[in-house]
Amino acid sequence: MIEGITAGLILSLALFPGTVWLAKVGVVGTKRQVFAVGLAFALSQMAWLSVAIPGLMMMSKHLSFVRFGMHLFAVFVLGYMAIKFVRTRRVAVLDDTGELPTARVLFRTAFNRSLAMPMRLPMAMAVLLATGVYVNHPPSWQVVPAVMLGALLGVGWWWGQFTVLSVFFAKRVPARITIKSLNKIRPFCAVLFCLLSLMAVLFAA
Repeated sequence: MIEGITAGLILSLALFPGTVWLAKVGVVGTKRQVFAVGLAFALSQMAWLSVAIPGLMMMSKHLSFVRFGMHLFAVFVLGYMAIKFVRTRRVAVLDDTGELPTARVLFRTAFNRSLAMPMRLPMAMAVLLATGVYVNHPPSWQVVPAVMLGALLGVGWWWGQFTVLSVFFAKRVPARITIKSLNKIRPFCAVLFCLLSLMAVLFAA
């Protein structure tokens, strides 16, 4: 379960634009709009993880002869994400959203955009490989429910706490403090994904 929690947290953390957008909606929007965006991002992360977790289990079970290649792929994806975070622009303002649409439209837009990101599935599998979920546990269907439950807890933890913070504190906390906090995520993610890439190399060996 711990690997699932870790994967859920990391995959949600890596959706940096989503966290920034949630904070922006919290600054100018209603509580209902904030909850809609937070729920959309959480559901989109679980959608990818619900594919990645059993998919990686079956690959580990039936394609064990390409195990080294799978971890090499994970190293590439995680390294790419580290570089991407280094090059990501800093957050400058929070009140540039203009007039927001209804909560239903915000939910649909956030969910679709997050689900359509092309790197989400490869990154989900790469993160799972870096956690060693099917190295520490045998690749079998009996393991999948515990990993899925852990992923649900991890995703819910991240988006739940940020939704609550956006609802109750985004309008009260000075914008400069929120911006400073958000900009700390970028370098943290860059270092984290470098470490994950190293972990994938170690598991490959």
